[in-house]
Amino acid sequence: MDQEIANTLGELERKLRELERVLSGIGQGATTGEEMRAARAVPPSQSVPASQPPPPSQPPPPSPSVPPSQYVPSSNPAPSVAPAPRASTSTRAHSRVVDEAAERSGGESRHAAPADTAVASAPAPSSSAGAATPSPLAAAGSATPTAAPATAPIGHGRRPPPLADRAPSAAELLRFRDRLERTARELTHDYDELLGRITYAAVPTQTGPAISFARGAPSLDIVDVQGLRDAAVRAFDSDPGGTTAYGTSIGYPRLRAWIADRHGVEPERVLVTNGSMQADAFLFESLVRPGDDVVVERPSYDRTLLSLRERGATLHPIELQPDGIDTGALAHLLGTGQARPNLAHIIPNFQNPAGYTLSLAKRETLLDLSAQHDFVVFEDDPYVALRFSGESVPTMLSMAPERVVYASSFSKTVCPGVRVGYLVGPAELIAKIAKLATNTYISPSMVAQSIVYEFCASGAIERSIETVRTALAKRALTLAEALRRELPEAEFVAPEGGYFMWVTLPAGTDVARLFSAAGELGVTFVKGTDFLLEGGENTLRLAYSGVNEQEIDEGITRLAAAYRSL
Repeated sequence: MDQEIANTLGELERKLRELERVLSGIGQGATTGEEMRAARAVPPSQSVPASQPPPPSQPPPPSPSVPPSQYVPSSNPAPSVAPAPRASTSTRAHSRVVDEAAERSGGESRHAAPADTAVASAPAPSSSAGAATPSPLAAAGSATPTAAPATAPIGHGRRPPPLADRAPSAAELLRFRDRLERTARELTHDYDELLGRITYAAVPTQTGPAISFARGAPSLDIVDVQGLRDAAVRAFDSDPGGTTAYGTSIGYPRLRAWIADRHGVEPERVLVTNGSMQADAFLFESLVRPGDDVVVERPSYDRTLLSLRERGATLHPIELQPDGIDTGALAHLLGTGQARPNLAHIIPNFQNPAGYTLSLAKRETLLDLSAQHDFVVFEDDPYVALRFSGESVPTMLSMAPERVVYASSFSKTVCPGVRVGYLVGPAELIAKIAKLATNTYISPSMVAQSIVYEFCASGAIERSIETVRTALAKRALTLAEALRRELPEAEFVAPEGGYFMWVTLPAGTDVARLFSAAGELGVTFVKGTDFLLEGGENTLRLAYSGVNEQEIDEGITRLAAAYRSL
């Protein structure tokens, strides 16, 4: 379809150039059909049949540095744009308008007058009309043809030629030029608008809308928008003062108490933050100094790795297994004195990016190692409520509260936009972090936290969690089936909850190349190397939380096609 749009605009450009030459020729007396053909520079043998599209003339894609309003079509190919249904009809309907007007003048037209028949000279256009500024599409062609010899006036004994055999007057051509320029401006404006709506940072696709397995966020259809709206009304009705005030760094008191009750701890051990990443940042600021040893999973959440490295921590990645971190490898690292960590960052449930869950046995072993080697276990647990199969495992916070700092978020169970997370830990540590929070932002958002509180207290969160679980279960199953069908070479462990699946392709596969090839087919994912300090060139993460079953099937079909193209 973009080729047809290009042809249409290119044809309009050609017609306007022809008209300028014809009008210039009329002004100097060029009125015969042959001379008008010469002005148009279209040999009779090259006349395009009315039933065929015009020769290709394609506009180029606009440079990002050139505003769409300054874009002038030329002979370069156009970028792929959304289909414009009227484009093909415009090409066919308008490609011969000027040709047919000129054909009426004689020459080799089917209505040509005899060679000895004189044609009345049309008056030259007035200076004002002749000085009209041509459109940008017409600016390229204004060459003046050689003046034609004067023709004899129609006199006694000469009958005026039929209308079909008369050359068009300057006034007719000027009027037609104005119409053509208006059409060109309108079509060019519409075309520029289409081009302007292309996001050049996005990956182009020739096979339909883009499908993203990249972002770990729920699709809108599983967000309880009405429940949040109702909760917002209740928040402003029941506690307008607390909702609209600055508040304190510990968070909205009612939500803090609700979280404490949910975890069976005192409110003094809870700090509510602007999202769990803020909670992570506060904890790292309090516990990690440059050069400190920190144990992390391999792979692990990329933002966490970045945050720790920015603080100068020495990271010790321990391989993940389907049942969680390799505690045997960790015990060896600690036992040989290769690392003396003060913190171990663990995502125990449906880990991001792998989707694995830490088994109960390994949780117990990890807590034992923590006690023996005196380090804090940071239990980063935003996906815990999203189990859709298998048996739940106790949190490490509940197993050893003195050794664990726990973090979670409402982004996965309510919606990401609320930006509400929290920490649970020893009261002394929480008090220290509360002072840091005061100096950072005075207080988190009371509006967001009061809405989340009303959403939770009303029981809406349980309904929301059930909706999300049900959808995720179907999507994870669809993803696993699609991979087995379309990419049998892929290795993965079907998750029991959460948002993500980790995929390993055969050794030697260049996932960076696959990323580019899939992007051309309209599929995005996250390369495994983003979650690793080194290695993982044949791995990737697929997030199924934001796509429905039909999109998953189509997306994996495209991903498999991209893989086969490597």
